[in-house]
Amino acid sequence: MSFLDAQQVKFHRQQLMELGYTVVKGVWNEDFTSEMRDWSNTLIDENPPDEKFRFQGSDIHIFTEDRWDRRVHLELSSTRMPDANAARMIDHPTQAQVCKDMGFGLTSAQEWVILLSKPPDGLQCYWHQDYTNWNSPESLTPWPTVLSLGYYLSDTNRSNGCLRVIPGSHRRRHELHDLIPTPHDSEVQQMTDLSGPTFSEHPDAIDIEASAGDLVLVDARLLHSTWDNISEERRTLLLMWQRIFQDGAIPPWWEGELPIPLRNLDPQEKYEETKTPGDLLRP
Repeated sequence: MSFLDAQQVKFHRQQLMELGYTVVKGVWNEDFTSEMRDWSNTLIDENPPDEKFRFQGSDIHIFTEDRWDRRVHLELSSTRMPDANAARMIDHPTQAQVCKDMGFGLTSAQEWVILLSKPPDGLQCYWHQDYTNWNSPESLTPWPTVLSLGYYLSDTNRSNGCLRVIPGSHRRRHELHDLIPTPHDSEVQQMTDLSGPTFSEHPDAIDIEASAGDLVLVDARLLHSTWDNISEERRTLLLMWQRIFQDGAIPPWWEGELPIPLRNLDPQEKYEETKTPGDLLRP
């Protein structure tokens, strides 16, 4: 049975393509959200965040047990571990139904969940995007090809460090692209001056407030950050990644024109990965 009706599908697809994000309400029910909240609180208490993740709050990667059994270089640590709850989240049936309703087709899900928990007085996160295929014409697709699926375990707002984004920056070059450091590199992780563009309150930014259990879908190309957490409670996000419409695949529901470089895309050609947008991304 569908979770989204035809009108909702059209709305969420359009928002995801035009703005770079969308929020699907109530994908996790209250019982499952509460269970994940209790589980994550215990995990965080047992594995206090490292200072080097002060902008994220924490950076704990929870692997499915199957993926952990196939590990080569991974070692058990306070930030890398297996847990059965990872597969429960990745394979959550309502989430799978939403992806089916949205027409995402075959998806390739990352086999781990990232636990990002911002403590009380936790710092804001810097402006960045999470895409690495900027050299390929595939970076010009109107639809997402790399998508984050996130669930906040408490209602979010500006006071407790909600998400903020630059709408449309996944498909159009924004001035911040040329003013901020390479995402997640040591340069930005070690910054102490938070007064520059990297942490700015940019006028083009908007806040994305979500309720606990909502599914927050974000195109990996979208510029985003968070506010600091000035509340008295931790604000936890459980984040997953999926690849969709890979190797030049075009969604069957797409009816618009394609950018010229994308029309000539050779799905067999490989491009050097980079975290920084190049000349293909234009204003």
